[in-house]
Amino acid sequence: MESRKNDPYAQYNFDVEVDGETVAGFAEVSGITMELETVQYREGGVNDHVHQLPGQFAHANLVLRRGLTKNTTFWQWIQSVMSGTITRKNIVVKVKKGFQGQSQWGWEFKDAYPTKWSGPDLMSNERGMAIETIELSYKRFSKMSGMPE
Repeated sequence: MESRKNDPYAQYNFDVEVDGETVAGFAEVSGITMELETVQYREGGVNDHVHQLPGQFAHANLVLRRGLTKNTTFWQWIQSVMSGTITRKNIVVKVKKGFQGQSQWGWEFKDAYPTKWSGPDLMSNERGMAIETIELSYKRFSKMSGMPE
């Protein structure tokens, strides 16, 4: 119980890793979506329908909301992007299980970089820096092993 009391991420449902290091806890995660675009093809002489062919896939940005961190990784990364250096990193979002807070399963996001950040006006040296929202663009995502079927 004492370790949970000192763990700043214990109240959050998701642990977030950047390049293998757990850097923050978040209450909400969204944007884990994929959409396959379709291309219409009108075949000459076929007047009763238009063919729908698979095209490219697209996905939304990963959105992490209501987070807390004592780690400066996100802030340094955002500062780097604001100065014009886009560095892509691998992100892992792990869903916590049970009240012990052990990470059970999650998603991996490859080659991500921040596109939006908003933080509250509050900062506490004791608990860490609060993050209201951070959005990350990424190339692709996949599930981690152990994910429920």
